[in-house]
Amino acid sequence: FTRPPHPSGQSKTGGQRGLINKRVRRMTDKMVTAQRGKSSFADRDYFILSNDVKFLRNLFLQAIRGEEAEGTRRGKDRREDTLEGIQSIPSEVRDLFKISLLYEAEPTDKNFKAMHTRVLQMNAADIKTSARLFLEMLQHANLVERNHRVRRWRDYKRGDISVKSSSSQTLQDTFKDLMQNKGMTKEQIRDALLRQNTELVFTAHPTQAARRSILTKQSELSRLLEKHDCSSLLTPTQKTELLTQIQAALLGIWQTNPVRRHKPTPEDEARYGLSVVEETLWNAVPEHYRVIDDALKQIGAAPLPMDVQLITLGSWMGGDRDGNPFVTHDITKRIFYLSQMRACKLYYTEVESLLWTLSVHGEPTDKMRQWLTVNQENDVLTSDGSRKDAEQKTKHWDFYRTEQTFEEPYRQMLVIMRVVLERTIKYTEALSGGKEPPFKKGKMYRCTADLIEPLKIMHEALEESGQQLLANGALKDLIRRVQSFGINLVKLDIRQESTRHEEVME
Repeated sequence: FTRPPHPSGQSKTGGQRGLINKRVRRMTDKMVTAQRGKSSFADRDYFILSNDVKFLRNLFLQAIRGEEAEGTRRGKDRREDTLEGIQSIPSEVRDLFKISLLYEAEPTDKNFKAMHTRVLQMNAADIKTSARLFLEMLQHANLVERNHRVRRWRDYKRGDISVKSSSSQTLQDTFKDLMQNKGMTKEQIRDALLRQNTELVFTAHPTQAARRSILTKQSELSRLLEKHDCSSLLTPTQKTELLTQIQAALLGIWQTNPVRRHKPTPEDEARYGLSVVEETLWNAVPEHYRVIDDALKQIGAAPLPMDVQLITLGSWMGGDRDGNPFVTHDITKRIFYLSQMRACKLYYTEVESLLWTLSVHGEPTDKMRQWLTVNQENDVLTSDGSRKDAEQKTKHWDFYRTEQTFEEPYRQMLVIMRVVLERTIKYTEALSGGKEPPFKKGKMYRCTADLIEPLKIMHEALEESGQQLLANGALKDLIRRVQSFGINLVKLDIRQESTRHEEVME
């Protein structure tokens, strides 16, 4: 494209830039005044969202200027909504940003054309910097909007506001509608749920541009924004620390290269997919079950049984041999063991947590005693494959306490589970790296049934002894995780191009 000359024939002077600053402030004040005068819910909602966007933008600009967060600095020298003082940003980009603020305050054709004209006058390097800057701010707006949607959803759940739309409908609303308008009974609703299963399948997308380094920081930023909504409960020092943490997250994203420089391998794709399960679905799945149980309780129905599978997971990553020539038999094998290793690491963490939760004192049930007898006899090997006597193998169950009391049967079972999980992790980790495992003896978890059996025995024992609160807490969540994720975290779907099948048949 051709770059037209500047209307004045020369670059803008300081006086002209000052004029733009005054116009920005005047139009912004005008917009704020107009918004405050509106009373509809949609206008108030937009005003809150708009203020949040500006709040995050101000913190971002202060962060890249190296200033403390707004509200923590003293004095009157504040340069909100401006790129002044940021030496890494060219002056041409700063001018474009000022004009964009005019368009934000008053989105007219005139202001849009002013932005367009300014872009045409910029060189390629400045355009690239502008694109990165505005893309970053658009990402901020997306994060703010997501946080705002969650905030509105919680307001609706609390009954604070009367937002009613298909996107805000709860399970309680759905069940109520089915009973009142569709004539279904609570038993029919529960039976319909038991017949359902949703399988979420991860497909391989090597063109995925967003880096996990960026996504992780954005997730942390969302958490901090959610915490900021409750900042009225924080002390002044805590508020300052929170704003500083938000600034650090914003600056960390800005200083991170958003472009992946290397094409991901099939194993990279599998690891990215597993990270989604670990960081999102691992906690979301049991929460989903709890929400359904609560909705069923509200209509007087029984909760879901322990063996129900409403959600299961599948994956093409590492198994799509018909579409990716780089996916070989060895790659499929390594990713299979990689998934199992990651699953066992997650289960290991949950079992360690239960060791503190289920410090229940008492006699074991017959099923618990039978399981302990069988596994203590067959599992004398420790996690590294060496042999010890049965008296010693339950020692050192915790850093702070080396001896385990035999009057805590739940801990006895969990300690054995932890040993088997640790051994399985070491075994599958070696195979996932294409190496020989350090040992081949000792019990390991090879199927979901072996892992879930002791958990169900403990759950049944707690319910029989009247300790439903312990039974239906973290232990029940873990059982439902095992039901959904299994021993391999995701089911690997292996697909092969049809000509290979024809070659085998020939």
